[in-house]
Amino acid sequence: MDLILERLIKVEERAKSNTNRLNEHERKLENIHDLTVAVKEIAMETKATREDVNEMNKRLKKVEDRPAQNYDKIISTIIGTVVGAIAGAIIGLVL
Repeated sequence: MDLILERLIKVEERAKSNTNRLNEHERKLENIHDLTVAVKEIAMETKATREDVNEMNKRLKKVEDRPAQNYDKIISTIIGTVVGAIAGAIIGLVL
Protein backbone atom coordinates (compact mmCIF):
# COMPACT_ATOMS: atom_id res chain seq x y z
CA MET A 1 0.00 0.00 0.00
CA ASP A 2 2.81 2.39 0.84
CA LEU A 3 4.39 1.62 -2.50
CA ILE A 4 1.19 2.57 -4.34
CA LEU A 5 0.79 5.77 -2.32
CA GLU A 6 4.44 6.71 -2.93
CA ARG A 7 4.06 6.03 -6.62
CA LEU A 8 0.84 8.08 -6.78
CA ILE A 9 2.61 11.03 -5.11
CA LYS A 10 5.43 10.85 -7.66
CA VAL A 11 2.95 10.72 -10.55
CA GLU A 12 1.11 13.78 -9.21
CA GLU A 13 4.40 15.66 -8.77
CA ARG A 14 5.35 14.77 -12.30
CA ALA A 15 1.92 15.91 -13.56
CA LYS A 16 2.38 19.30 -11.83
CA SER A 17 5.86 19.62 -13.30
CA ASN A 18 4.54 18.80 -16.76
CA THR A 19 1.69 21.29 -16.35
CA ASN A 20 4.18 24.03 -15.44
CA ARG A 21 6.34 23.16 -18.44
CA LEU A 22 3.32 23.19 -20.75
CA ASN A 23 2.25 26.58 -19.39
CA GLU A 24 5.74 27.96 -20.02
CA HIS A 25 5.74 26.58 -23.58
CA GLU A 26 2.33 28.13 -24.16
CA ARG A 27 3.63 31.56 -23.05
CA LYS A 28 6.63 31.18 -25.34
CA LEU A 29 4.38 30.16 -28.23
CA GLU A 30 2.24 33.26 -27.68
CA ASN A 31 5.39 35.40 -27.72
CA ILE A 32 6.49 33.77 -30.97
CA HIS A 33 3.05 34.43 -32.46
CA ASP A 34 3.19 38.09 -31.40
CA LEU A 35 6.67 38.38 -32.91
CA THR A 36 5.46 36.82 -36.16
CA VAL A 37 2.60 39.31 -36.39
CA ALA A 38 5.01 42.20 -35.70
CA VAL A 39 7.42 41.00 -38.40
CA LYS A 40 4.55 40.72 -40.88
CA GLU A 41 3.47 44.30 -40.08
CA ILE A 42 7.03 45.55 -40.51
CA ALA A 43 7.27 43.76 -43.86
CA MET A 44 4.04 45.39 -45.05
CA GLU A 45 5.23 48.83 -43.90
CA THR A 46 8.59 48.27 -45.62
CA LYS A 47 6.81 47.35 -48.85
CA ALA A 48 4.68 50.50 -48.65
CA THR A 49 7.78 52.60 -47.95
CA ARG A 50 9.59 51.04 -50.92
CA GLU A 51 6.63 51.89 -53.17
CA ASP A 52 6.67 55.48 -51.88
CA VAL A 53 10.41 55.75 -52.50
CA ASN A 54 10.01 54.39 -56.03
CA GLU A 55 7.32 56.99 -56.72
CA MET A 56 9.50 59.76 -55.31
CA ASN A 57 12.39 58.58 -57.51
CA LYS A 58 10.19 58.88 -60.59
CA ARG A 59 9.11 62.40 -59.60
CA LEU A 60 12.69 63.41 -58.81
CA LYS A 61 13.83 62.15 -62.20
CA LYS A 62 11.26 64.42 -63.87
CA VAL A 63 12.49 67.40 -61.83
CA GLU A 64 16.11 66.61 -62.66
CA ASP A 65 15.33 66.26 -66.37
CA ARG A 66 13.65 69.68 -66.56
CA PRO A 67 16.86 71.78 -66.61
CA ALA A 68 18.28 69.59 -69.37
CA GLN A 69 15.14 70.14 -71.44
CA ASN A 70 15.36 73.89 -70.84
CA TYR A 71 19.04 73.84 -71.85
CA ASP A 72 18.15 72.02 -75.08
CA LYS A 73 15.48 74.65 -75.85
CA ILE A 74 17.94 77.49 -75.22
CA ILE A 75 20.57 75.93 -77.49
CA SER A 76 17.96 75.38 -80.22
CA THR A 77 16.84 79.00 -79.92
CA ILE A 78 20.43 80.30 -80.10
CA ILE A 79 21.21 78.15 -83.14
CA GLY A 80 17.98 79.24 -84.83
CA THR A 81 18.74 82.89 -84.10
CA VAL A 82 22.32 82.66 -85.37
CA VAL A 83 21.25 80.80 -88.52
CA GLY A 84 18.47 83.34 -89.06
CA ALA A 85 20.86 86.24 -88.61
CA ILE A 86 23.39 84.76 -91.04
CA ALA A 87 20.66 84.01 -93.57
CA GLY A 88 19.32 87.56 -93.13
CA ALA A 89 22.79 89.01 -93.60
CA ILE A 90 23.39 86.95 -96.74
CA ILE A 91 20.01 87.96 -98.17
CA GLY A 92 20.75 91.58 -97.24
CA LEU A 93 24.08 91.46 -99.07
CA VAL A 94 22.59 89.82 -102.12
CA LEU A 95 19.77 92.30 -102.49
